[in-house]
Amino acid sequence: MARVPTEAEYKLAVPGGAHSNSRLRNGHPVVAARAAGSRIVDQSGREFVDFIMGNGAVFLGHGSPDVVASVTECVRLGLTTGVESPFAMEAAEAIRSLIPQPGMVRFATTGTEAVLHCLEIARAATGRSRFAKAEGAYHGWAAPLNVSTWPSADEWGPSDQPRVVPGAAGLDPTSASTIVFPFNDIPAARRLISDQAEEIAAVIVEPMLIDIGYVPAQREFLVDLRELTHEMGALLIFDETLTGFRVARGGAREFYGVFPDLTIYGKAIANGYPLAAVEGRSELMELTNPLKGGKVGFVGTYNGHAVSAAAAVVALRALSDEATLLQLDALTRELADGVREVASTSDVPIQFAGAGGHFQIYFTRETVKDYRSAATSDPDAYRSFVATCERAGILYPDVPLAHGAVSISHSKGDLHRLIAALDESVRDRPSRRGDDAQLRPRPPDQAVVATSSAVEKKRLAA
Repeated sequence: MARVPTEAEYKLAVPGGAHSNSRLRNGHPVVAARAAGSRIVDQSGREFVDFIMGNGAVFLGHGSPDVVASVTECVRLGLTTGVESPFAMEAAEAIRSLIPQPGMVRFATTGTEAVLHCLEIARAATGRSRFAKAEGAYHGWAAPLNVSTWPSADEWGPSDQPRVVPGAAGLDPTSASTIVFPFNDIPAARRLISDQAEEIAAVIVEPMLIDIGYVPAQREFLVDLRELTHEMGALLIFDETLTGFRVARGGAREFYGVFPDLTIYGKAIANGYPLAAVEGRSELMELTNPLKGGKVGFVGTYNGHAVSAAAAVVALRALSDEATLLQLDALTRELADGVREVASTSDVPIQFAGAGGHFQIYFTRETVKDYRSAATSDPDAYRSFVATCERAGILYPDVPLAHGAVSISHSKGDLHRLIAALDESVRDRPSRRGDDAQLRPRPPDQAVVATSSAVEKKRLAA
């Protein structure tokens, strides 16, 4: 291998020294030399227990032998892109086999691309041009949905009528027309969406807000969005880029019993290889089919790339096995129990939320039910926790509200190492409670907020 440039040299070639801004930690990129299972080794040779896991994508662990074998076979066959492959055909059928009442499926490369395809389908199907999204939901970096994902308190406006806050500079001006509604607030969401009903093409929602940690929707909230979109002739889109097939074998529609018109999948479906999917009702997906007169474009050189699809065949097979989901749930529950024990002896308020391998540790007394309650988490306590993790050889998301993740390759020892770091970080840390809060004991049921997957609930009921 040619000489690897130094970080300073790399930053002269690549802005910031990373190809995604989220990979920068304290101004520096983490450069992995190799990875296996739950471990990453950086260029200096230091080993870390990884609790980022490809932003939740690598649920089988780094370098899963079965994934490597499938990808190696694909490479041996010389398959890449430009034509369809048996791997893409098998992966598409595997997705449909997991989903209750499946529609049709088409592959894209990233979650953002899949979202943009859904928006075009919605515009074509309804003849409308505006969209509604929840405050705190992340649907990729593109307009018109990269708004009000992580707004600050001086930007976000009234809680029952959030302002549209751009997520980045340079967005298309039409982003300002997006309707932003509070998550899990039925009256406010219904009012804000209904006021623009004749202009809205689709309402898009993450069934669990995972880019602010882990905040599950109340079922009634999703039911109401389904009813409202039916009433107004708009589409309902589930963005399951992160939750897909992790909270239940059939995803959020199985978990909640709510059926959207279009669904986006990604991340876990290929165990870290670049692949996303759009699934939806046949009459909507046929709008992208030129053989049926569809006028909506759906093209991409790397769509359904054979190597990624080869990884997906194995990942989807694992996700179809309830034992995989039970294992992820068991690991998440083990973490929850450890956090509960730390919280019970700490003056620092601590909450755990998670399911299916996704999780977050919040440092707040507020019941976390939406973005604004999640944002009450103490950033100083979080930074102290992350710094302790770093010293302990743990790679953990360094941005408050970013979600952690475990894979089936994580051991109980890995989890206990994280729990020990949490305990050390809060042991001697003073609480930031106000005087009124000091007189109010922490309700025991707020120490841990964990959601069991549909598979785990079935196991417990047996």
